[in-house]
This record gives sequence, structure tokens and C-alpha cells, in this order.
Amino acid sequence: METKKTVCENGEHVKQTKKQLFWEIFRFLLVGGTATVVDYLVFWLFDGWLLPLLPFSGKTWGIVALVIATALGFCVGLAVNWILSVRFVFRQVRDKDTVATKKSFFVFTVIGLIGLAITEIGVVLLVEFLPQITLFGETEFFRTSWTKWLSKMIMTCIVLVFNYTGRKLLIFKS
Repeated sequence: METKKTVCENGEHVKQTKKQLFWEIFRFLLVGGTATVVDYLVFWLFDGWLLPLLPFSGKTWGIVALVIATALGFCVGLAVNWILSVRFVFRQVRDKDTVATKKSFFVFTVIGLIGLAITEIGVVLLVEFLPQITLFGETEFFRTSWTKWLSKMIMTCIVLVFNYTGRKLLIFKS
């Protein structure tokens, strides 16, 4: 099997094969999918249920509420992603002790915050400029507009690539 990169495992240098890299990416997608489900659930809880209970209205409040719900979902998803990434995804790393440090968590979080900024900007712009979407004769799904769901899905795909690349290059080096 063709090798990809040199890594250190239990003090010994070994080669990361294409197969190992494939399974690492598969685990990353599985963990990312789990974190995304958590992100979307928290987003939906706030966008569809909790924030509408507040005594605010108007277009400005709608944008603020969208930003708040997106940020809260993203942050909870980020925490789930960190825990699962350290424990499950990146098995072939140079220094496993360094990966689980506060510094690594800080870098992980900064990458996440950049991803959050990209997500927030993209979701707000898409919600503003996409037409109202009707699916199955409905403009909403679980009390949140289809346009918001679609915008969030589009930005999730874009930020997924950014997150994997940044975290692999800066934290989980192999």
C-alpha cells in the first residue's frame, strides 16, 4: 500500500497509508455529521422556539435572532466536534499529548471561530438574497424557514472543507 506521510505512534515512526487517511477522513465526516446534527438542533431550538418568545420583532431583530441562533448552534457543535475529534478522528498524529493541550484547543477554536464568521456572513447573505423557498407546499420546516435551512446547509458544506484543512494542517499533523 502506498504511504502518505510520516507519523509518530508510540514513539515509533510509521507511515500513514492512503487507507489510513481515507478512514481518518471518514471518521472526520462522521464526527462532523454528529456535531452538525447537534449544531442544527441547537439552531432550531433557538430560531424556531426560544428566540420567537422574546418581545422583539422587525427585520433587524430577525437578522439578530438568526445570528444568535447560528452562533449558539455552531458553538455547541464546535465543543462536540473537539471532544470527538481528539478521541476518535485523528489517530495518526505526531504527538498525541500535544493534541489534547489548551494551546491545541485554542487553535481548534480559532479555526472554528473563523468558520463561524464565514458561516454567519454566508447565512445572513443567503437568507437575504435567496427567494423564499417552498417545499412540500410549506415555507417552513419545524418552525424555521426552508431558506434558513438551505442557507445553513450550503455554509456547512463550505466550512467543512475549511475546518478539516485548517485542523489537519495546524493541529492534527501527521
